[in-house]
Amino acid sequence: MRRLLLLLSLPLLARGPAFSVREAIQAEWRRQPPAFTDAQRSALSPADRARLERTLQRIGAPGAPDLLPPELDRPTEALWLTRAAAARSPQERFTALFFLNRLKSARALEALASLTATEAATWPKHLHLDAQVATARLNGGTLTPGLKAFLAARQQVDPIRAQAARLRLLGAGQEQSLLPPVPATPGALLALQDAWNRTPWEPRRELALTGLHTLEPASPLWPRLGLQAPTPATLATACLGILSRLAEGLPTPAPAEAFPVGQAPWPCGDDPLAQWYGLQGLAKARTPLPHLQAALTQEPPLGLKDLALQGALLAALRHQAPTAADALRTRLLAGSNAIARAAALEDLATAPADLKALTARVWTDDQFESQQALIQSYARWQLTPAEQLAQLQPWLQHPDWACRLEARRALVKLDPATPWPTAPEPGPMDRAILAEAIRLAERGRPMRLRITFSGQRQVTLKLDPTVAPMNVANLVLLVRKGYFNGRRVPRVVPDFVVQLGSPVDTMDGGPGYTVRCENSLDWYGPGSVGMALSGKDTGGSQLFITTNATPHLTGRYTRVGQVEAPDRALKILDGMELGARIVRIQVLPG
Repeated sequence: MRRLLLLLSLPLLARGPAFSVREAIQAEWRRQPPAFTDAQRSALSPADRARLERTLQRIGAPGAPDLLPPELDRPTEALWLTRAAAARSPQERFTALFFLNRLKSARALEALASLTATEAATWPKHLHLDAQVATARLNGGTLTPGLKAFLAARQQVDPIRAQAARLRLLGAGQEQSLLPPVPATPGALLALQDAWNRTPWEPRRELALTGLHTLEPASPLWPRLGLQAPTPATLATACLGILSRLAEGLPTPAPAEAFPVGQAPWPCGDDPLAQWYGLQGLAKARTPLPHLQAALTQEPPLGLKDLALQGALLAALRHQAPTAADALRTRLLAGSNAIARAAALEDLATAPADLKALTARVWTDDQFESQQALIQSYARWQLTPAEQLAQLQPWLQHPDWACRLEARRALVKLDPATPWPTAPEPGPMDRAILAEAIRLAERGRPMRLRITFSGQRQVTLKLDPTVAPMNVANLVLLVRKGYFNGRRVPRVVPDFVVQLGSPVDTMDGGPGYTVRCENSLDWYGPGSVGMALSGKDTGGSQLFITTNATPHLTGRYTRVGQVEAPDRALKILDGMELGARIVRIQVLPG
């Protein structure tokens, strides 16, 4: 450990024709480009030269080479149509289709144009096309006879995804009927509610508002979604997910009848995660709700004792009871909960009179959310450039690198010549992560983590410390502490990701420190494991697992590995209910 500290205390200068794994990790942690002359660079071995290039790209200091190629960094329809024309492998085709859909191109299906029925059998099982083909059609694309034959040959690879795609097309008038009803599993309920929420509001208004009051196995909503009637046990398991999607599906502004008074008849109505999602729906109410005023203005509002939930309430309270919102914001700004303070800062329209005292509190917060919110607020509060400079400059010396980087990002808008910040001295957790990262990367073997979810469901992750040593080391250290045990799964987005690792069981918070990004061009295919972020170098404890390919994440979110046994793991993740409990995560030997 003393040797590691000594190395970290010295400038990282080129010392001969080598650039080791250890030096790369240290340089990436310090975020300072290692100094190599052209001659020294040329003398490096191919492996060391590639390592140096990747290190410079990851550090991202001014003048560093770009990690992302133009089609990922600044995608355009022309670039991706060229890539679509040249695409041959399933990965190339899917990626071109995906980006052309994001660009709303009517020509997105050209990425699949030459496929025929004979190629259906060799298309990867977990690379699902249903949602992407539906999006392309909704954007004006037309299926060719050959592509129709290809899709027909692959039909019902996943009946739930196929039904979700059909539901969207039915809502847009491009299909006349749904497919045969699918079993109402928790995963199917989420997937089909997500698809339903993407159809126009008025045709679903009556059933959506009915659903916010109560839903039963005999509800007329299920056949409208293309589902078989769920059992009471399924409804109880899927309760959080159903409520979250009903809230998310409300328009803005939401109608008053979406917010009933009294005890909700749902078994999960008092669950903090249900309340958190419900507050997101309540924030969509833009007109006063007199029948809720008493509950909203009581102390605590809505009976919410959790400070983070009170922070989540602020956006709704701002529209319903501004005076009560002001009082709550004042309490949260002065309180001890950093996540609630972040919400209060975002609610603050102008700089407060006690900005100096507020800054002192935020400076010592253990969650980056509040620090990021304050740094970003200086411009939003329309402080003069001189005032912004005065507030931002001290943040360049904050003990957390993410704060320094966030401040520099804001300062560059005021003064493009703002220098790249230096890294802080490593704290105890930094030293532990670095030591473990070097050990794992030099060993060069994957790390395996087994997640046991409630219901005895297990998914094993295979993490690669040669690609993302600091992030893998951080996860391993957190697992060994039992950090994740007993926590919830706060985000499940069918055909996209399952996210976990929040210390407060929402999508907020982290372990009290941040970890550097270690981006790569490793493709985000189905079953990839990545680190959730709120900006560059803000990783911590929250990770996600993709349930389909997500090419837009490539090079932007640290990819740390992938699931083992994807046939079994992805089936579990596709069926995951919102709010599932993590019984434990273990580091497996090997």
